[in-house]
This record gives sequence, structure tokens and C-alpha cells, in this order.
Amino acid sequence: MNDRPRYPPPEPPGWPRDGTDDVTDALPVPGKPTRRRHRKGWRRIRRTLYVLFGLGVLGPIAAFIVLYHFVNVPDPTALAAGLNQPVTMYYADGSTMYTQASTSGGHELVTWDQIPQSMKNAQIAAEDETFMTNSGFDMKAILRTVVNRVTGGTGGGSTIGQEYVKQATGNAAPTLNRKMVEVVESYKMTQTYSKEDILTAYLNTVYFGRSAYGIKAAAQAFYGEDVSKLTNEQAALLAGMVQLPSFANSSAYEHKRYTYVMGRMLANHWVTQAEFSSAQFPTPVAASTASGTGSSLSPTRQYIAAAVFAELTQKGYSEQSLSKSGAKIYTSISPPAQDSAEHSVAKIMGADTAYPDEGAALVSVDPTTGGILAYYGGDGSTSYDLAMTPQQPGSSFKPYVFAAGLQAQPGQIGLDTVYDGSDNQTIDGQLVHNSDGEGSSQITVKNAMTQSVNTVFYRMGAQVGVNTVRQAAWEAGIPKQITPSIGQSFDSLQQDDPTTGKGTGTTELGISIGQYQVRPIDQAQGYATFANNGMYVPVHFVTKVTDNTGSQVYQFATAATPAFNADPTTNAAIARTVTESMTDVASSSKDGLDSGRPNAAKTGTAQFNNSGHNSEAWMVGYTPQVVTAVWFGNKKQPAPIYGNYHNGVGRETGYDVYGREEPGYIWQDYMNSYLSNQPVVQFTALPQPSNTPNTTSPSAPTSSDQPSISDTPTLSDTPTPTSTPTDTTTDTPTTSPPPDTSSSSSRPGNGHGPPPGG
Repeated sequence: MNDRPRYPPPEPPGWPRDGTDDVTDALPVPGKPTRRRHRKGWRRIRRTLYVLFGLGVLGPIAAFIVLYHFVNVPDPTALAAGLNQPVTMYYADGSTMYTQASTSGGHELVTWDQIPQSMKNAQIAAEDETFMTNSGFDMKAILRTVVNRVTGGTGGGSTIGQEYVKQATGNAAPTLNRKMVEVVESYKMTQTYSKEDILTAYLNTVYFGRSAYGIKAAAQAFYGEDVSKLTNEQAALLAGMVQLPSFANSSAYEHKRYTYVMGRMLANHWVTQAEFSSAQFPTPVAASTASGTGSSLSPTRQYIAAAVFAELTQKGYSEQSLSKSGAKIYTSISPPAQDSAEHSVAKIMGADTAYPDEGAALVSVDPTTGGILAYYGGDGSTSYDLAMTPQQPGSSFKPYVFAAGLQAQPGQIGLDTVYDGSDNQTIDGQLVHNSDGEGSSQITVKNAMTQSVNTVFYRMGAQVGVNTVRQAAWEAGIPKQITPSIGQSFDSLQQDDPTTGKGTGTTELGISIGQYQVRPIDQAQGYATFANNGMYVPVHFVTKVTDNTGSQVYQFATAATPAFNADPTTNAAIARTVTESMTDVASSSKDGLDSGRPNAAKTGTAQFNNSGHNSEAWMVGYTPQVVTAVWFGNKKQPAPIYGNYHNGVGRETGYDVYGREEPGYIWQDYMNSYLSNQPVVQFTALPQPSNTPNTTSPSAPTSSDQPSISDTPTLSDTPTPTSTPTDTTTDTPTTSPPPDTSSSSSRPGNGHGPPPGG
């Protein structure tokens, strides 16, 4: 016999069944417990739930029906025409730098029959595998996205129809209202047009990067091919670029997206296992901004255009939206300064043609405005921008350590504080060397900065703590977060896991002598804060943007803020004291400026493995008018760097390059040229501190949990540039379209211990 209770269960004997008379129904049967009150309460709850359920279901349905009758389906032909507007970029003096227009035939529409099946399959595989069967939206994908966002993950739930609507309307606001309207419009498109029409419209208007709107332009921009000839492999890469078109010149991103799309094409049986196994990565042709109509750019200045677009993308202005408005972009780049930068690099590098893989980067900034005056990201031979590529800074990081000391222990640490600067000291369990055996048992902080004595700043870092050093660097403007082009952001200036590229949460004392990588643009930012007496202004390329009618779209208007202390006097005193510590470095290194012009500078050098040779060399310095950061190294992979330009000590050719040589000479030549017609400006008077520091620093405490470092970094061999910093030190830096952005395991090393810095 089946003992399961029946549903609904029978009512207890003696209870009325009709429920027509509330009073009668409420009367208890003699001798039975009174339960009617509970049943009545549950009935009210149940009715309330029914109402809420009805509203939850019928409300959205009603809203959907109403919206359906009011929304308009975008016209693909009109959209394509609207996108075909040039974007013009200007120098600071108003002259035209560059006009970006579409590639030849850029917005010429193609028909369904002209698009090869390989491209159709690839785009569906990349973005919307249920495209041919869904109703314009995918409820499972939407719910999955909601769960991802709630749990802190990422990922979108948009169909191709929704993405086309977003392209057509230009509305990408992350609001529920926008998403609802987008879903209705996409659904209406499926009722108005065939799937073939929708996919054709999408492929005719979507942005692929490289100034290419639509698949016809993309086929030309990436492969110089007619769209009808695209192979499965080429189609897979192009379809993958739609997700983040600003990374269209990033080799790492191209490989990642190509692999993903090919895998989804295999999973959906759009390529055979044999085709998948034999497929080869379809390397695109060299990118060239000169492929558009209008004015072109030299290879070295293409990095500027890329960085400008990346900066605006970070601020919410995509290349698509800029093109749609016919934007006019005004930059801070000074033509004379840019000419000087390119000339100075070419002059010094011209002596090193025996080492064709060596390269340089230069970033020059007005410290009072934050405007980038000159920018050299390379000679055009690399797809990545060297000024956006993380490198070990060596001793050029020491000013941040001193700033941390002045903040944390103003009564103990100052210019005249005396440290034991002798060579080969064991500090916090780590044997620390000085470059070339420099230093002495009694040395002031200023002399230690001039001579670049590692033991002094390593001990200072131990004295104040690595987190204090990190914080001071972030406050100066070193970006607080690293944002890879692939993966999630994490805090900078820490150890990383070489297998994942993610931070481990550990920062070693090697930070005090430049263990962790920063970019040349970051160094220009940090030193600009010192030069501006502790006032932080974000470095930037773009001063303003207007549309083709002259209406303002964007203007840089970020006010300067105190970096190191809320008290203006204390803040200025910290920055000015750091400046004073560096005033003898350039002259001591034979890199001083003409006529004894006052300047503050710091060299930096990183060693290549245990070879005794160097892989990175820096010169970063400033006058009150201008800040310039110069990096010199191997532009393709970590390797020893040699020079032939001039060596003040030792052999004249094939010498090991330190910060005082090639980068120092580039810095000196550029600064002299830039400042040649400008007045000599003195630094402001050095503030007198309220607390006089001890003349001798106390010994650093020994920390049992402070990890030690090795003297030599382990160097990786893959260039992986990063992104451009945003307007706040805690924001994520954005990139000029970077190859694999800014992980601490990027190009020159993985952060497992710095060499002696010089």
C-alpha cells in the first residue's frame, strides 16, 4: 500500500470544508484545538505571494510589450554612414598631428553572399553561439552575467543582436534601463529582419581595431585581403578582436583570442579536428596608422597616437564614439620638444648600431600641468610601446624610499642623517652589495643618493617598512594597480607568481633598490610630483576633445592634490627635500646641464642575471620647468646592454651601459635642447624642518617575517607592456594598446630580487 500523503492532504475531521462563511469557518469543533487563526494568516501570506509573483512576471512582460511598440530598429546603412567621419589629432600649438580615417573601402558594405562562411562561423563562435536560434537575447547568458557580477566575476551576456543595437545607438551605459531597452530592440530586430540580415549588418558596422569599421575594412587592415578570401584562421583572429579592439596590436591578446575562437569553432563542428590540428596562427600584416586617408605619422609617432586613443578609452571615449562624432583631439605634445627628443635618441643610439636590438624610451612632462611634452616609445620596430613597458628601475627608485623615510620618521631621517654605507652588509638577513664597491662606513643620505649606495637605502627601507615605501611610491604617482590585458588587476610593487602573473601579496625589501618594475611613463609621473613640490597632477596627453561642430566633449581639468601629506607645508618639505638629495647626481655622473643649470636627477641600473653585465639603465631628472625619464635596454628580450657612444671610465667601445652613460647622455642632450631658450629657474628654498633628524640613523629592526632577496633578478624573455595611468594614483593604468599589459613578471624580470643598482 502506498503510504505517501495525498496532495493536498485531507483536512482533519470536524473541520468545515466549504470556506464560504468566515465566521462559521472560524468556529472550532468542540473538543478540537483552535487552528483556524493560523490557517487564516497563511492564506494572507499566500495571497500576497501570488500578487508579488504576478507583478514580477506580468510587470516585465507588460513593459516589454509597451517598449516593443515604441523602440525603433537601427538602420545598418545609416549607421555605417555615421561612422565614416575622420578623427583629427593636434599638437599643442594647434598644428595637425594626424588624421585618422578609415582604411580604403572602410565603410563600403558587403552582402551576405560576399561574406565567407568562415567569417560567419567565427563571429558566431566568438560572441553568440546560439545566434541562429535565439530570439535576440539569451536569458541563460543574462542570468549567468548577473551571477558573475554579484560574485565579483566578469563576462557579458549580450547576443550579436544586442551588440549591434549598442553599436547603433552608441549607448553602453551599465544601467538596467539601457539593458532592458537593448533586449527589446534586439528582439524586435529578429521579428523585422532575418538572421542573415542581422549578422550582415553587424559585420558591416562593428569595430575590429586598426581604424577598421566593418569586415571589409578589417580584412584589408589585418591581412591586405579581400573579405571573400578570409581563411578559418584569419576569420577566427578577426572575430576575436571585436571584444577589445584597442588591443588589436597586442600579440599576446591576438594569440589568446585566436585560440579561444578556434576552440569554439571546433566545439561547434564548424571546423574539423584535422583543420583545427593543422591550423597555424595567422600573423597579421604590420599595423600602420598611415593606411588611413589624411595625414600619416612616422613610426616613432604612431606610439603617440596609440597612447592618445588608449587614454581616451580609459576615460570612457572609445575609438568608435570618437569616430562617430568626428572628434578633434588636442594634445599637449610640443612639436619642438618632440623633435628634440627624437633627435637626442637618434644621436646617441646612432653610435650603437652594432647592437641593433638595443632601444630607448623617453617621456618628458611639464610638472605643473601634467601635460606630456615629448614622447618616444621606440623606433617603430616593435608592436609594443617601450615607454609603456615595465622595467626594473634599479636605483632610480631610491627617491621614493627617501620620501617614505621623511614621511614615517621625520625626526630621524633627513639629508644629513649618517648611515653605515659600507659594502657587503647583511641587512635583515640579506647580503647587500654596492655597485662598484661604493660607499663608506659613515655617509650622509645626500651623498648616498649621489653615489647610489645600496646599503643605505636598503637599511632605510627596513627601517620604515616595505609597505611604507610602496605607499610613498603610489602617492608620487606610480600606478597602484597593474592591469594585464589578459586577466584581473592586482596591486603593483609586489612579488608575482611566474605561472599566473598574479601578485602573491608579498613585497620584499628589494623594493628599496628597484626590485619591482615600473614603466618610463610612471617614472616621469613620480618625479613630476617631486618637481611640483609634492603636488600630484596626472600626466596626460589629451587636453581637450571637441566634436565636428566644435562642441566640447572632454577637457582635462584635474586639480593638483598634495601627494605626501595633507598639510601643504609638510607636503612641500618632503618633496623639496627629496629634490635636494638629487641635485648633485647629474654633475657627478658627467651628465650635468649647460651653464650649471640647477637640476635633480637619479640614475638607475639593473644587472642581467649573474653575468656581471647590465640589462636596464635609467636616467630620470628634472628642472622646475620639465621632467624627463629615459630608459635604455634591449627592446626584444632581456640581454646585456653595451655602448659605444662615450665612456668616461674604462674602454670606449663595447662598455657595459650604466645609467650615467647612454640614458644619461640622451637625457642631457634632450634637456639642454629643450631648455636652451628658457630662463634658468632655481628650485624653491629648502624648507627648514621642525624636527631636526638625528645625525646617525638607528639600526634597522630585524623582521623575522621579512623575506630576503637575491642579488640578481630572474629575467623573463617576453615583452609585456602595460597600460596608461589614470587620473588618480589608485586607479588602474590604461595602456596604449599594449601587448600583454603590465604584469610584474613582464619583460625584464619577475621581481625575484634586484641586482645592485647604480
